[in-house]
Amino acid sequence: MTSRLLNRFFYFIGHSIFHPLVKGLFVLLVLTGILGLPEKWALAVDFQTYLKGAQAEVSRHKEIIREDPLDAIAYLELGRAYLAMGSHEEEVEAYQEAIKLNHKYTTAHYNLSMAYDLLKDGPNAIKHMLRARDLYTQKRNHARIRNVKRQLSLLYLKYPDNTIIPQN
Repeated sequence: MTSRLLNRFFYFIGHSIFHPLVKGLFVLLVLTGILGLPEKWALAVDFQTYLKGAQAEVSRHKEIIREDPLDAIAYLELGRAYLAMGSHEEEVEAYQEAIKLNHKYTTAHYNLSMAYDLLKDGPNAIKHMLRARDLYTQKRNHARIRNVKRQLSLLYLKYPDNTIIPQN
């Protein structure tokens, strides 16, 4: 009953990109403030809800890929869903598949670089960030170029001995 009331409440306030975040914060507020539960219990319930949502996203994107295995965007979104779950090896595989389908997929190169950084693989992180910089330069997307240059600076600081680009 409570779940149905919450769903109706969120339906009436509208859907947005922040819907899961707002819903999670609302549940946290209700559990801690109104019901008087300890905050760590509320956070545990909220994380479980978050994890279930991330797993549902993975399943949804896998289904999309099953229907259209040549959809590079679906692989990128699958990688983002794996990122939300903290499954970085699977995240890397999904981004690599997106790049196989479209070798000029700039966002996939950028995200792959960030995933390699999370896995502490400096050479590959730098390699894909350089590729993203080159692709954004071709597109003349100056805001993204500045962002990539900042990330490259951070990567070079993090991995000073890995400035040589690997041959993959």
